[in-house]
Amino acid sequence: MLQRVARLRENSKEWWEESRDSVFWACTAFLGAVLMAGLLRIALLWQERSPIQVEERQINLSETDVRDTYMAASGLPGLVATSRNGTRYYYPWCGGFSRVKEANKVWFPSAQAAEKAGYTIASGCEGL
Repeated sequence: MLQRVARLRENSKEWWEESRDSVFWACTAFLGAVLMAGLLRIALLWQERSPIQVEERQINLSETDVRDTYMAASGLPGLVATSRNGTRYYYPWCGGFSRVKEANKVWFPSAQAAEKAGYTIASGCEGL
C-alpha cells in the first residue's frame, strides 16, 4: 500500500513538472473569461437604468386646513391644551400634555388663541 502511495506521489510530481505552464494558462484563461462576463453584465445593467426623476408636488393647504384635518383625525376637541391652573399650553404630542389631568384641561383651537388668552408654549414642546 505504501509503495502505491509513493508511486502515485512520484507520478503526480512528474505530471506537475510537465504541465505546470499549461495549468497556469488554463487558469488564467478561465479567470479572464469570468472577469469579462462580469464586466459585460455590469455594462448591460448600467445601460438599462433610467435616470431617477425627482418630482416636487406643491400642496396648497392653509394652516387652518391642516389644523382642522388633524383635529378631525385625532378626535381631540382642539389643537392645544392648557391646565386651568397653569400658564403654559401644550400640543398633544408634548410630554407635559399627559401630566395634565383630563378634568383640568382647557382646549384651544390654535396656538394663537391660547397666546391671546395669556398662555405661553411649554419649554421643550415643539409646535407645528
